[in-house]
Amino acid sequence: MDEFETLNLIKYLEGIKGRHTELVTVYVPAGFSLDIIRSHLLGEKSTASNIKDRNNRKNVIDALEKIVNELRLVRTTPKNGLVVFCGNVSDKEGEPDIRIWDVEPPQKSDVRLYRCDQYFITAPLKSMFQQGNSYGLLVMDNREATFGLLEGARITVLKHIKSLVPGKFSKGGQSAMRFAREREGLIRDFYKEIAETAKGLFFSKNLTGLLVGGSGPAKDNFLESGYLVTALKNIVKGVKSISYTDESGLEELVSRSRDVLANERVMIEKEYVQRVLGSIAKNDNLSAYGESAVKRELDAGNVDTLLISSGLDEIKKNEFYYAAKGKNIKVEFVSKESSDGLQLFNLGGVAAVLKRPSKG
Repeated sequence: MDEFETLNLIKYLEGIKGRHTELVTVYVPAGFSLDIIRSHLLGEKSTASNIKDRNNRKNVIDALEKIVNELRLVRTTPKNGLVVFCGNVSDKEGEPDIRIWDVEPPQKSDVRLYRCDQYFITAPLKSMFQQGNSYGLLVMDNREATFGLLEGARITVLKHIKSLVPGKFSKGGQSAMRFAREREGLIRDFYKEIAETAKGLFFSKNLTGLLVGGSGPAKDNFLESGYLVTALKNIVKGVKSISYTDESGLEELVSRSRDVLANERVMIEKEYVQRVLGSIAKNDNLSAYGESAVKRELDAGNVDTLLISSGLDEIKKNEFYYAAKGKNIKVEFVSKESSDGLQLFNLGGVAAVLKRPSKG
């Protein structure tokens, strides 16, 4: 079960409500003994025999038995742990329908949990899909600085500040040496402000790295000044020369950091979208976009990779996803939050990289 299918399952589970505390959730941490979990659940089965309501008692005991039997089929705990949901999903009183689902988390889980409730406990699993690498972004020169955050494919502007540093040439009768000293002092003050702002914005976040960009030597001078706290300086992953130091500079910094971000979602999505856009520009018939064109290529089995925008409505997402999966076609979801993702959304929300030139 991949991420899209698991998130669909979570949505379904979140819509289920038990009449009593008959829905059982079990989280097994990575590396934890399944024997201990099975023993625990058998103990809970004995405790459940004390439940007063007859139907609830039977449903809980049946769910626990089903989970124990399922875990007997699993030899070892999967590397990231295991989550099991089991319970009565029937909407008819006295006609139980005990269903079970087991999911391996997308990353190593340290969550151990057993709960009988009217709802399945999905939040810990759901949060694991929302946790991705995040990078602090700083673009600057001696006149201004812009701070941002890259999460997945989304760039968020956090703050923009300006300095009091004048241009390089003095005005009036001020001596060149005095002007230069004052200017250097103002530059140092601005670097201190940048460092303090970066600490306030980034220090408490669990960043994978910090990317720094600028149009001149200021970025290097700032990093060599010693004002940036060591914890942030140690995670600087890239220093890039860019043209702008405003909001557009954040986009440029991310684009120029391909070497650092090669395996990150933002670059994977950019590569696919740019491949489609390049194909459209060349009119080489190696791509298709828009619902009708993509459906035609899917039906013909001519699709190598299907791109689906996060902005597409849920019904159409499912329609295109399962049409592709039914033919073992690779599917990539593209966030609407990035500039490339927005272009895909404006193309109709769905596009395809084709195996060979389309005949249409």
